[in-house]
Amino acid sequence: MADPHTLERELSSVYCFYEALELGTPPVGGGQVSSYIRNIWGNVTIPSNDIFAYEFQGPVLKSFLTRIGAPTRGWKYGLFEKSLTSLSTQSGISIQTTTIFDDIWKLFEPRHKQKFATLATGQKDSWNPADAYIFRGDEASILRNFQALKTNFDGDLPPNVLISLFNDYLRKLYNEKILIGISLKASTPPNRPRAEAFNVIRDIDFEPPQFGQAILRRTSNGYLHQWMEVSKKGSTLGFKGNSIRFEAEVSMDGGDPLKFSWESKSPPISRPHVTEFKKLVAGGRNNSLKTADARGGSIPKELKFEPLIQEFSGNSWNHRVPDRSITNSGEITTVSEYWGGYLHDLRTSLMVTLNDVEIKDSRGRSMVDAKNNNLAKDIEYIKELLWIESNDNATVQAVYGIGKESKFTQNFRGKLRGLIIIQSIVNANSQGRLGEFLLRAYYAAGKIRWTVDDIQGPFVKIE
Repeated sequence: MADPHTLERELSSVYCFYEALELGTPPVGGGQVSSYIRNIWGNVTIPSNDIFAYEFQGPVLKSFLTRIGAPTRGWKYGLFEKSLTSLSTQSGISIQTTTIFDDIWKLFEPRHKQKFATLATGQKDSWNPADAYIFRGDEASILRNFQALKTNFDGDLPPNVLISLFNDYLRKLYNEKILIGISLKASTPPNRPRAEAFNVIRDIDFEPPQFGQAILRRTSNGYLHQWMEVSKKGSTLGFKGNSIRFEAEVSMDGGDPLKFSWESKSPPISRPHVTEFKKLVAGGRNNSLKTADARGGSIPKELKFEPLIQEFSGNSWNHRVPDRSITNSGEITTVSEYWGGYLHDLRTSLMVTLNDVEIKDSRGRSMVDAKNNNLAKDIEYIKELLWIESNDNATVQAVYGIGKESKFTQNFRGKLRGLIIIQSIVNANSQGRLGEFLLRAYYAAGKIRWTVDDIQGPFVKIE
């Protein structure tokens, strides 16, 4: 569900930047906010994490600009695909505004935008996750330059050519301190926001990331985990949980290890999982870590996730996942033996935690118990799931004392696709490529370039 207060949150951040850069005044702090931010939010209670962020975002951006040798005043301010009116029209505010980043995005035609999504409208965030931006320079002249690139080089060339040319010009504008896109991420107290630039190295100087060993971190659910138990969930029979989750750590050349959590959530009935990442940050006591409040983004399915899964699993993300209910006895045997064996083999990996393979009735009695990873029981487990899926609620209730959840088919097929995802990770580890697999996924979710051919634009993330 979309955040109903995204606009208020982003407008307030822009005020913080304006206050630090143009006014040169410190933030209010002390758990309070400026009257201008209060006006933006109206009668809505401002979340404490946002109040925490507003104390640091302006000084963080100012410090970052100083560090890269950029001016710290004289900027114009913009919000991607949103208006600054409720800030700029407040009495006492003299902020200069711009729409240049939006105008650049509008130069892309549907065939270009399709490279960022399956829809003809495209998805701006898959190209550049900047929410806000700051600009100084001749807006009309720069837009003419972008238009000239389109006129001179688009023609019959593949859409990626123009996208790459636009991105490289944006990198030039970033390096000349003319146009800087800013991605805003939720803060996680007590961790103060930090600013970091991405995709700002021009194509001629681009080098792939340098990384080393990768490990999975042990959590309360083991290492690589997916819920498998089927039992009473509310008033229906369903899977205990519908996501794959684990935590990882990858050593990075010349810096601290990258630590993050991976979560692949239950997908639609015929699509792969939505897979999201969050950084692991200081937990506030005993050197503990916790997941950050901000998403690191989700992997674009068609562009990145499906090819990655196919490369490392050896098959498609949907390989041998039934596309209908199975009622023929021969097919039931074939499908249950394939997926029962698949599950059994995965469970032998020390990386994998699939130890709750069980189906219980409404009274908590075990109808199929495969917790000890016996092959015959794993096959029986899959066979029983096929039976539950193919029968109506009255028939299921006669056996289990409860009807099945409305999304049982969707979640069951999601479990099978989850096993394919898990197999990909296990294979990556056995090939000595776990770090590559994890970072390619993490970078794709964060819209960070992995190769020179990736088509993501430059931005600065404040998180």
